[in-house]
Amino acid sequence: MNHSNIAAPRKTPALLNHKQLTRMHNSPVARLLAGSIWTLKAWQLDLEFPPAIQAYLDQQLEQALLERLGRPIDIDTLHIHFKTEENPTVENNGEEQFDLRLSLREIGRAVLDPPAFLALERCVVPDRPLHDDFPQFIPAALLELLGTAHWTREYELQVQRFWDRHADTWQMLATLSFLEGLRLSQRRQHISMDGYVLALDAAGFERFPQTLQTRSPDKRTYRSAVHLLTLNDEPIPGVFHLRSRFTGHCYVHLLGARTHCHEYISDDEPWDQDAVLKALNASPWHRMHLDLSQAPNILRLSEPVEDLFTQLTHAHRQFSIDRLATTSPFESPAYAPEDEDDVLMAPIQAAMTLVSVLDHWHGEPKLLERIPTPTTVANRIMGKWLKGLNAALPHDLDPKHVFIRYIRGNSTTPWGNPQTPPNHVVVPSETPVSLTEALIRNYREERASGYTDEGGRSVVYMDASAQGVWSPEAELPVTPASVEAHVDGVEFLDVMGRRLKRFWDRQGTAIERALKKTFIAQAVLSLKNSDLSSMGFGLLVTALEEAQQNPAQRQTQCCALGFYLNAGSVAGADAPPCVGLLMFKHKKQSTAVLYQAGQKQPFVEFDDARRLNQHLAHAAADEHWRKTLLNYMPSRFHERLAYITALWGGTAPVPAPVSDLRPWTERIYNEDVYKTRQGGIAEHEVSACPLAFMTSGLRQNSHHDAEDSIVTDREIAIHHWTQQVSRLQVLLAPMALLMPVVMIASLTASAASLALNVQAASLPGHRAAERKQVFFAILSLGLLQLGPATPRLLRAFTQLATPAKMIGAARALPSPRSFGEWLRGATHSRKTYVSTFFNGTVPMKTWTMLENSRFGVEPVRVWKLGRKFLLWTSERNQARTLVVSSHGYYLPWTRTTTIPNGTELRTYAPHGQTLIDPTLHRVASQNVIPYSVLNTTRPVPGPNTPPFSSWLEADTLMAGTTLPGRIKNYTLAKFQSEHYESYRYIGHIVRNTQQSPLAGQLPSTPMDVLTVRNRFGMSNPTLQNLFNELNRHGIHYDKILLVHCRCSAVNSLLGRVPDFHAPVGSAPISP
Repeated sequence: MNHSNIAAPRKTPALLNHKQLTRMHNSPVARLLAGSIWTLKAWQLDLEFPPAIQAYLDQQLEQALLERLGRPIDIDTLHIHFKTEENPTVENNGEEQFDLRLSLREIGRAVLDPPAFLALERCVVPDRPLHDDFPQFIPAALLELLGTAHWTREYELQVQRFWDRHADTWQMLATLSFLEGLRLSQRRQHISMDGYVLALDAAGFERFPQTLQTRSPDKRTYRSAVHLLTLNDEPIPGVFHLRSRFTGHCYVHLLGARTHCHEYISDDEPWDQDAVLKALNASPWHRMHLDLSQAPNILRLSEPVEDLFTQLTHAHRQFSIDRLATTSPFESPAYAPEDEDDVLMAPIQAAMTLVSVLDHWHGEPKLLERIPTPTTVANRIMGKWLKGLNAALPHDLDPKHVFIRYIRGNSTTPWGNPQTPPNHVVVPSETPVSLTEALIRNYREERASGYTDEGGRSVVYMDASAQGVWSPEAELPVTPASVEAHVDGVEFLDVMGRRLKRFWDRQGTAIERALKKTFIAQAVLSLKNSDLSSMGFGLLVTALEEAQQNPAQRQTQCCALGFYLNAGSVAGADAPPCVGLLMFKHKKQSTAVLYQAGQKQPFVEFDDARRLNQHLAHAAADEHWRKTLLNYMPSRFHERLAYITALWGGTAPVPAPVSDLRPWTERIYNEDVYKTRQGGIAEHEVSACPLAFMTSGLRQNSHHDAEDSIVTDREIAIHHWTQQVSRLQVLLAPMALLMPVVMIASLTASAASLALNVQAASLPGHRAAERKQVFFAILSLGLLQLGPATPRLLRAFTQLATPAKMIGAARALPSPRSFGEWLRGATHSRKTYVSTFFNGTVPMKTWTMLENSRFGVEPVRVWKLGRKFLLWTSERNQARTLVVSSHGYYLPWTRTTTIPNGTELRTYAPHGQTLIDPTLHRVASQNVIPYSVLNTTRPVPGPNTPPFSSWLEADTLMAGTTLPGRIKNYTLAKFQSEHYESYRYIGHIVRNTQQSPLAGQLPSTPMDVLTVRNRFGMSNPTLQNLFNELNRHGIHYDKILLVHCRCSAVNSLLGRVPDFHAPVGSAPISP
């Protein structure tokens, strides 16, 4: 006896019939299923579909033998011989068989027919081992095992559980299968039009449905009478009788893999039994399972039914259970052929086939590309405007290839004179702007102010490369004024709002349906790819099914995840929900599923928060994952969210702590970074349908992007008046402390500035920066008004001006009895006179210091540079390098200023930090290494400056801004005092830099020094004031060394500013 398993021959994979699949996919029933929850429920039904009773018994027998014998046994190769002398079997040819040889598989299936199984027990041959390796395994033991097992009962319970869970799904699929068969029968003319209409009426439809919600199961059928067929008072599943109430036409419909309809005419009787039997005989499924061996058999019609498919579902459920018992009117499945259609699957086979066909078309058009954007709408508007012009323009001119640019003239002439220079200078930008961007930015033609630009003009030209390159021959006969007039006549934000509203009103339902189709298709594919377990798949089905219920009654919960972002809010880090990250979880189970819209792996299953964080950290390391996530967020969060997700994935460096001594300040300054490092993620509960929430989120994102990018007329007006008020405040500030009237005017200007800031904060779009500006403006205004009345607060502001440099490094003062003290007594007193500067242009007040002819001491000249600065030079000439020694800080509303042309700035501390005094003589000796070198082109880090994590961080730390050729307009204050960095000390430094070096201790690079004056009633100057004064007096320096702090005044007052020690080392400066 050979007990080895024989491997089944490998089958050649079948090729897909794409034409047939396309026809099935375009079926109206397939369109009903696409994007429906019933598609997922159909797959869930298929997952929990009970196997055929024969397969179930085979599986249980193999498992029982494995547990009993310890190894798998092939139940097809082992046989048992049966012999009888009284009850032989009769073959189809009439021969009698007294011997019977059955395999273990056949014997296991015999338990479905208990009388036959008992007969086999009586006819078994004498006991002998069934397998040579198991001598104790005899036929009697096998029959005892089969007799005591309760496999049939267990299978019956499994079938009952299936019906309890999926009866509604089975009924819907049976209805759709019937509709598909009815449609094909009508198209192939297998049924008349009257029969087609009556069949739809019997199913509860007035016409072929367009949606699954149009079915009315309680609708009474007035045109037809619907009956079930019964055999011995038991309903026959999968068949019903339909008769017209107005004619004698009758129809017998049989459900199955292919729906059949038999039509006949019965004028006298309600039905014709012979015609019905003919229809049943034409159905192989009913012919196989109906048991007519018991007499008498009574075939009749049931009472009229209202809800047809509910009754058919009950009949099929009862049939699937009763057929396991021998007393039922149905054929026992013990001797059914193995290739029969399953009794549960046959009536829903057509719908299940369509569900499987839908898997081959799960790709929807890219949704994000269908949403209107300001660029596309502006391009269309400006394109229509170009075509409507009478100018001879190309008919296919693309607005994205048409640019506006200011062309600088041949020469410039400043307005005014050196004594009364212009107080407001506007230099038009030479950056090209396309017509599309002009409409979005609300283009206004720029004109030079404060000087005359000879030959300067704005031109409109075409560049096919879309790079904005200008050439004279590419100019178009269109004036910038006409472009401005057209842009001014278009309220683009209102146009864009109406366009988005119209789009979402028309396409919102279609987009939600497309999202649902994609969600369902991806869920099915994830299930097939084992990315989702059956439990996770069931969780998704339940969540979508409960989406329309009250959240308190749901067993599942849907949440949108959000990353913590410092998006400009005064209150701290926010966590805006991301519509592309939805988490589904059960309220009573630990299993949860994360849906990642648009990602390679759309569904991820996890069981706790730690697994979720691990997945997010792993996914965020993928650049494609991060970019796809940004598509589902407003543009206002893209920059910060890209950094935070990179921080999650470990691809971005962790920023250095704000303070090593105060680690708790990390939560104040970088709350989002702190929470990211702690693995914090926000969960926003979604009470509506998840796909409706995604659609609503995309709609809201499109509106936010439009509001953030489009500039309105009101915004331009507020910006203009804000500049005017700021200029007025600067003009009133010097006199505000001396004249009460001017003080009132200054307060009025401050209130007007605050009102303008409030108006700016209320503009459409993401105005977090403006709201923060309003907050600090109110705070500053209140503190300034409370300052004189509150001595403690006044002392706090005084401490703000305390030189941090003096705390960091104290210089040893000379002894009162030193040579310097004796020399100071030998020098003459100060004598101020008027003289022209070395360039011979502007007269200035000046005096000399440290002059002593007795010792041959070279004097140092001090110049009054305006009303707020002192310039220290040698007696003979001006140096090419200037050292600015002062305090420095900035306020929340501080802007930026332009770096003078041809001047190189050197800073010695990063933006936002306090500089510990490197001492003036070290800086002049070129022994302090700068932190950054700034010019009109780009900032350059110093030799010892550590690398930066991003260009944004680099520009901010080096220049205080990301704008090229600009620097933060720091406020300067006097640093010198009588006992620290006195004027005599500065004079010695200036004089020593002009002399030849002795023993290599001092450099040969001459340097001038600039200090800030401190006068009562005078506000502190800024860097812009310094640059303007130098320009007004015609003084130019190749290099300016900014030796001052660059911290925030508010943070310094709160004690939250880190200190910075400039590194000591050789830092030569070319003369």
